[in-house]
Amino acid sequence: MIPEAGSLRGIRNLNYFLDNYKRGNLANELVKPYLGEIYFFKAWDYFDKVKLFGDVPWLEHSLQTNSPELFAARTPRAQVMDSVIMILDRAIEYLPVKGSEANNRLNKDMALFLKSRIGLYEGTYRKYHSELGLDGSKFLNYAVQASEALLTKYQLVQGNSSTVYNGLFATESYSANTEIILWRQYDGSLDYGAAFSRYFAQNQRHQFGATRSLVDDYLCTDGLSISSSPLFQGKGSIQSEMQNRDPRLTQTIANFGTYQLSSTTIMGSENAPLPNLAGMNGNKCATGYRVAKWFYNNPADWNRVTNGQQAAPVFRYAEILLNYAEVKYELGQATQAVIDQTINKLRDRVGMAHLTVGNEPADPRLDAIYLNYVGGKIAPLLREIRRERRVEMAFENTRWDDLMRWKAGNVPIEGIKFVQNQFPKVVIDKDVYLSAEGYIMPYAKTLPSGRKFEENKAYLFPIPIQDLLLNKNLKQNPNWKDN
Repeated sequence: MIPEAGSLRGIRNLNYFLDNYKRGNLANELVKPYLGEIYFFKAWDYFDKVKLFGDVPWLEHSLQTNSPELFAARTPRAQVMDSVIMILDRAIEYLPVKGSEANNRLNKDMALFLKSRIGLYEGTYRKYHSELGLDGSKFLNYAVQASEALLTKYQLVQGNSSTVYNGLFATESYSANTEIILWRQYDGSLDYGAAFSRYFAQNQRHQFGATRSLVDDYLCTDGLSISSSPLFQGKGSIQSEMQNRDPRLTQTIANFGTYQLSSTTIMGSENAPLPNLAGMNGNKCATGYRVAKWFYNNPADWNRVTNGQQAAPVFRYAEILLNYAEVKYELGQATQAVIDQTINKLRDRVGMAHLTVGNEPADPRLDAIYLNYVGGKIAPLLREIRRERRVEMAFENTRWDDLMRWKAGNVPIEGIKFVQNQFPKVVIDKDVYLSAEGYIMPYAKTLPSGRKFEENKAYLFPIPIQDLLLNKNLKQNPNWKDN
């Protein structure tokens, strides 16, 4: 089950079980694992709703057409999130321990993971959105407790530093994986598959790309930023800027001539096609930074089309390490021992230099972004913890949540340095538009006035107009129009 953030259909289904499960007169021990799963998904579903809308209606029961709750006001965020933690604790209590659950069912570790994620999100959201007037410290402590329960139970997958990170996401099974806490399996033989490998990573059907901001955040191999490392080769081309960098960069973003579908290797010939920009044939990469993460070098899976069998990790141990490092910082407890137990474990896997508390790398570029777009510079240690999170979790659907909770949504978007002789058929100011420094501006044509993030309203979504019309007790989120 995947939570439906904009709909209450899932909540109704979950509440229907809660309203009726006792009618079966089944023994408590038989029911508990299923009850734990229902509470798990209800907590997750409500968490997603709060992230979008803030205050949302908290519903204890499945409603009928005459239920007064249909026309009630929204429940305050603080009350909803307390209720989320309450039912999530029930899920942790009722779910079986890892290894004793039935095949393809949930266990306690998965609920603890969700509690770690929710605690970090809500705790930091309340801190950086001080206008809410809510104390987030108890949620930060929830994250610490849940993370510590998992911290020594899992291990990062190890391997060759130049391939291990990319290979982690290119598989059809995580059944023996020491790092994946929850994952989704696809079986094309049962007409139950995914088109992810084919359309996302290989033929660019969705026509998007990574941003310069992400690429610039990767450190050089000496552990220094591109602003300060003598190893950085400059931004004259994608080929030069990818040299001497954190190995996760070239395993996340394709250099020219790499990650072409092949039965023998993920590294194609140096003459392989460049990323397609506007003005070129084929599906386009809007920024020129083609995503290599999730590339699955398996022609058989490509040929399965919509029945691909590439597995999907849902909860990964690396996120627990990152959650723990960040929440310990927010509580003033980020010692070197904590960093060694978390950030430096992730760096060791790819052979990167350690992060040392009190000796963090200088990064005037990133400091300026925080100063100009996020309301002020942050402490170097927090900056590096956030950097590690962005690098390790790139394209795993966590970045938007991070920007929202940090109140850091207003950052410009650019692409590669455009080199004309590499793209002779692409016409400047017709196919691509460039910044003053020569970087691709992917939204210049579709958003001529520029991409604008409206700080006074964009951290919450608007309540749908049809809901406001049906229920006069619902009030629109701040600074959104009702019509």
